[in-house]
Amino acid sequence: MASKHPNITTAELKLLKILWDVGPATVRDVRDRLTEDEAGVPAYTTVMTLMNQLATKGVLRVDRSRQPFVYEAVLRRDQVLSARLKQFLSQVFDGQAGELVLRLIDEADLSAEDVRRIEARIEKLEENRRDSSTKSSRGGKP
Repeated sequence: MASKHPNITTAELKLLKILWDVGPATVRDVRDRLTEDEAGVPAYTTVMTLMNQLATKGVLRVDRSRQPFVYEAVLRRDQVLSARLKQFLSQVFDGQAGELVLRLIDEADLSAEDVRRIEARIEKLEENRRDSSTKSSRGGKP
């Protein structure tokens, strides 16, 4: 199944996260918010190239009527993260969501609040399935 969202690299995702946090911004604004990693902060031209690639992919909108250009995310954070998660699930866990969840429980440092939220989500899922099953057995009548 093809994704409706373009492939977004890890470096591009870093820039997108900044734009989601700050809203419309220039290349310099985004670069100034990048934190140094093992490779250091990328050059201005590297950030500009990545942002132009995202614009070409339709992920960013560019206001060229202003100098310097102002970039704005077109896709919402939840849209991109959902697509990335589905891609990861498919590529790494062969679509087996249960295996991914079990692995996260084993490997992640879950807080008590995380566990409570996971349990609440599972309870809601089970409740929805019970409601669905009850409606199906009655021919869709409440």
